[in-house]
Amino acid sequence: MKTRQLYGEDMVYILDAKSVGNLGRYFNHSCSPNIFVQNVFYDTHDLRFPWVAFFAFKLIKAGTELTWNYNYEVGSVPGKKLPCYCGSTECNGRLL
Repeated sequence: MKTRQLYGEDMVYILDAKSVGNLGRYFNHSCSPNIFVQNVFYDTHDLRFPWVAFFAFKLIKAGTELTWNYNYEVGSVPGKKLPCYCGSTECNGRLL
């Protein structure tokens, strides 16, 4: 859902992926993912406005959960620890 808020002269739009977004909002994290994210340039070559595309590392059987590595840096948010429950044999144990 878009929420419009006024801050001084600027309008701020917030997109909540819980209710609105594309198919990518359903992709979960895994420490050993089967897809990866790549910036692509479709309608502009301006580096500030890439499109985000997902590609498979290998052939994925129909019905398989699509997962990608969020690549959060462990310890990047002081005082915040977010455990990882991906279940991979290569699991790092934490997202943050």
